[in-house]
Formats: sequence, C-alpha cells, structure tokens
Amino acid sequence: MITSDQFVLFSNFAKYWQDFAHGHLLLLSSQGEVLSGATGDSPINWQTLLKQLTNQHEPIFLKLPQNNILAISLAENGQNYGYLVIVDAQERDAPLLVCTKDAIARNLANEQALQAMTDELIGAWNQLELVFRVTQNLTVTSDLMATLRSIIQETQRVIECEDGFILLRSDQGFTCVTSQDQNMAYDETLLDNLLKSSGVVVGNKNSACEAIWAAAPKSVNSLLATSLEVVDEQAQAAIGLINKVNHHFTAGDTKLLAALAQQVAVIIKNFLIHNKVIAQERLSREREIAVEIQESFLPTKLPEVGGVSVAVSSMPASEVGGDFYDFITTDDRYLTLVIGDVSGKGIPAAMLTSITRTMLRVEAMRGEPPHKIIEQAHHVLHQDLSRTDSFVTAFVANVDTLEGKLTYASAGHTPTLVYRAETKTVEQLKATSLPIGAFGYQESQPVTVALNPGDTLVFYTNGIIKAQSPNNGIFGFERLIEIVTANAAEPPEALQQRIQAELHDFYRSDPKDDTTLLIVKMLPYADGDSPRSAPLLINTLDFLYPADIDYLNEISRQISSACRELPSLPGGSRGDDFIYLIELAISEICTNIIKHAYNGKKGEISGQLRLLDNGIELDFYDQGEGFDPSTVPTPKTNPNELVEGGYGLHIIRQIMDVVSYNTQPGRGNHWHLIKYLPD
Repeated sequence: MITSDQFVLFSNFAKYWQDFAHGHLLLLSSQGEVLSGATGDSPINWQTLLKQLTNQHEPIFLKLPQNNILAISLAENGQNYGYLVIVDAQERDAPLLVCTKDAIARNLANEQALQAMTDELIGAWNQLELVFRVTQNLTVTSDLMATLRSIIQETQRVIECEDGFILLRSDQGFTCVTSQDQNMAYDETLLDNLLKSSGVVVGNKNSACEAIWAAAPKSVNSLLATSLEVVDEQAQAAIGLINKVNHHFTAGDTKLLAALAQQVAVIIKNFLIHNKVIAQERLSREREIAVEIQESFLPTKLPEVGGVSVAVSSMPASEVGGDFYDFITTDDRYLTLVIGDVSGKGIPAAMLTSITRTMLRVEAMRGEPPHKIIEQAHHVLHQDLSRTDSFVTAFVANVDTLEGKLTYASAGHTPTLVYRAETKTVEQLKATSLPIGAFGYQESQPVTVALNPGDTLVFYTNGIIKAQSPNNGIFGFERLIEIVTANAAEPPEALQQRIQAELHDFYRSDPKDDTTLLIVKMLPYADGDSPRSAPLLINTLDFLYPADIDYLNEISRQISSACRELPSLPGGSRGDDFIYLIELAISEICTNIIKHAYNGKKGEISGQLRLLDNGIELDFYDQGEGFDPSTVPTPKTNPNELVEGGYGLHIIRQIMDVVSYNTQPGRGNHWHLIKYLPD
C-alpha cells in the first residue's frame, strides 16, 4: 500500500521529470491501475503493457501507434510495488528512469520494512504482556474457571484466532473452558488424542485437524494445541486454539503456546492440589501440600550430558521450606544448573518456590545467560516477594562440558565450592548480586571460570552449613570444605553420601531446615563422545558478512573454496560431494539466521572455519533472537501434517557429524558444526 507521503514524493518526481526530461511520468499499481499522473488523450491498454513488464528488471521502450512508452517495474528485494511509465517518452531517457525507479522503490521498501518492524515489536510486546499476565496467576486461584477463561481470551487476542479452549478432566468430571460461549463440541476424544501426542500439535488444513480431532466441524481449518503436564494421576488437561485469522499458525505461535502450557499447567496443578487438601486438618494439609508441590517441581531424573557425572539430594525439613533445583539441557554439550532457596516455610514458601523455579526454567530454555535469567526473574517476582516479605537466593550456572567452562551468576546464594583435582584445593564462587526480590537489587555481569577433568562442583543450600546440633552447635562452612577436600576424588554419589552422613550424625534429630546438595564432577569425554582422533589444525579462515540473502552465495563460495584446500580431500565425485554437503549446510544455517534470528532486521553473520587433517569445523555467530532447538519437531512426511519450520535444522543434522547450538554472553547465538572427511 502506498501512503500519502509517498504520493507526495512521486508527485515531486513527476514535476521534476516534466521540467528536465520528456513525457509524462505515471505511477501504476501492481495490478495495472493508474495511481497518479495523467495519461493524456491517447488510450493505452495497460493490461497488455503489464504483460510485457512482468519479470522485467530493466526498462523497456515501446513504440505504439500514437505514443512512445518507456516503462520499468518498481521491484525491490523480491517485492513488486508497481510500475513507472513515461508517456511520450524518448529512449535515451531510460537511464534517468532507472535512477528514478531506484529512489522510489527504496523508499517504498524502507517504509514497508519499518512497518514490519513496528508490527513485530507490537507482537513481541503483546506476547511478553501475555506471559506476564499468566505468570501473575501462578498462585492458587479461588476461581479456576474464570482464570482459565481469562488466559484463553488473552491468548486468543495475542495470537489472533477465532476461538480457544482448555480441556480439563478430573475426579469432578470433564470441563471445557472456551474464550467465548461454547460454540463447538470440544469433547474428551480430543483431550485423549492430545494426551497421546508428543509436544505441540499443529494442523493448518481441515484434514490435518480431523486427524487429531475426528469430530472437528468443517469450519475448523487450523488447530494449534498441546497437552498440559498437570502431574496428577486423576487429572488431565490440554490447551488449544482454533482458526488463525488470515494466516496459518506459525512456528512462533507454537513456541509461545508451549511456554504458556507450562504456566497454565502450574495454575491447574496448584488449584487441584489445593482443593485436594482443603478438607484435611490445617497442620497436616500444610505439610502435605508443601511437600507435594516441592517434589513435583524437582527433576525426576539426572541430566544426560556427556563429560560430567552428577549426584543430587534434597531433604525437606519437618516444616517444608523453599529449596529447589533444576537441570536444563539443549544438547549433549551444555548443561544449565539452577539451585535456590526461598525464605519462609509452609505453603507460602512452596508457592513461591514453584513460581520462581518455573520463571527461571522458562528463561533458561530461551537460552538467556545466567545473569539475564536472574534479572528477569527479579523483574517479574519482586512485587509478589515484597508483599510477602520474602526473597529468593539462586545460583544459575551454565557448564560447557566440551570446552570446560562454567559461566554463573549468583543472587545472594551460598558460595559454590570448586575442588581443583590438580592442586587439591577448594575455590569459592561467591554471590554476584543481592537475592531476587531484595530491595536495592542490581544486575551484575556473569563470571566465567575454567574447569578441568577431575574438578568437582559442590552446590548447596543454606540449610547445610547452618545445621544445628542438639547443643546448638553449627555445622559450618569450614566443616563442609574439609569433607569436600577429603572426599572429592571419589565419585559424586560417594561424596554426596559422605556429606549427608556427616550431617545426619551432626543433627542427631530431625533437621529444622531443608538441605539440598548438588554435585557435578568433570570427566574426560569417552572415546565414543570425543572426536575420532586428536585432529591437526591446518588453517583457519575468519569471515564476516551482512545477514542478507544476497550474500549467501558469497559466504558459501568463500568457505567451500577454502575447504578445497584440505590435503586429504578425496578426488573426483567423493570430494565434490563433501564440498556440496558443506555448501548445503552453510546455506541452511545462514538462511535460518537471516529469516528467524534477525527476522528481517539488519545484522551480521560472523564466524570461523578451521581446516583439520580429518575434516572441517565451522562456527557461526549472530546477535539475533535465540531459540530452543528441542522445540523444533522432527519434520513429517505426510503433506497433510506439515509443520512450519524444522526442515533446515533437520537437514543440517543429517549432513554434519556434529551440530550444537548455544547462546554465549557477549557473542549471541553460536552454531558449532563438524564434518569429517569420508574414510
């Protein structure tokens, strides 16, 4: 659409043209309608002229019976905004017409790009507001149905669809909550099918919708839904949206719904747990609900990441407090660890524990660095914490198991211990900021420390070092360091059991506070996990390009040319196939960065190519939006079940021998690729 300001711009160009050139300058729409300028008395068949201009990037000169026509397409970056036409033209005016076209087309493209950026900013703000509103409802609500309807209505407004639903089945029966008065027969069969599905289900055709909802009306042409992890044997739930307005549901919609599903599941679960115990006696209710909530949020299994061995234990006190811990992994290389302690005891502390843990997990899954994870949690939670006179200490660490690096931020948490196997000494990783929710909190930068095989990390909560004996003695920080120093050479499980045994002997009674202990030991990679052999570095190539589709060929050409310098590159078709696969992976990675990370914004793609005696290593960096690779589903082959996105990443994983992704503080998104030469 051409704005009034752009019409003024064109009118000025038309006036200058009449003053300095020949003929009359006209502006046509992409459909051939005259938008501005006078055609004179001569009738011109614009549709015939338009056919000759299609796919033309250079001006054409036509001698008609009554007029000479000079015309050119207003195309920029693959978008055609219309046509410029000179009536009563001379052929020598073609260069001037090209200059005029370039100026007008750039102006139109810039205006469209600005509008797209504005729309994207508004959309991102609406999504952030939606997540915040839902997060505010994470505590137990007295009117679950009203809360769920409000959430569905907010979600429908942000994602722009015709209807939404939350299906809930419990010992009280089956309930369907919609954004408006129910006008579709959402049934338990739909809930059962969503419970059987893995992840978010997307259907952008009626036939695809019927595959998951057999009774779907013909008016349902798009469906986005997922089950909710309510963690209750007697309750199941799902959330979904119907009929995206004017569009198909996108990968962005899928990611947002997956994030909201975690929040809504917490709301439902908290409500169900609360209702389950309200009929019990007050003291029994407080203990049981606090234990249930706390245990349901703890990971059910240890992380599966190469290069580390992990042990964990968490012992609640008689009056449950607010200890929590979590593991977040995106691939076999990076492990994010979270441990924290909410001040207070009983149900209030347990509720704050669930909210804080969920907030930290959501931010960690978005790929944020440790200090940003803590900062965002503070911004969202500090009002709720201040109302209850509570605060949260938290230690968030990201471990790069391949390079042996730990990057952390600590919000007033107890110092983490690092036992150095080489020197048999213990270092302390101290707090980098005040606790979450504390008055005067300020963001701090993360700290990075190197880790070597054999080094041991000991994360713990305050209940360990402040444990009291019957004669009021304190277990103490120095005692913990002595135990770690004497036993750190043992496996993490043995060290954990030793610390717990010492605590038990020290208490000689039930503990008065929660004690959580998380131990991580750095291991050398096993033969199957490490590169095939220690490669020799032959050469390196650094590169930097604008994040623009026009530069894809240049990026690919430079890297593939360098790869042909590999001394061990096979001759003939085997070598050509090796280079072709690398070029394909480069094209897919850079296209994903341009289209998804930058999403139309300007930016740069930087990186390095390393030529090795047994293959190549590639690193790509960008400053665009991050994402969680685990949310990208495996592409489906059924054309009725196609899901937007995922094919590029699937192709890269098939082509390359090693593919990893992470977000690095100061360097943005990082893709690491390895391709070995054929045997």
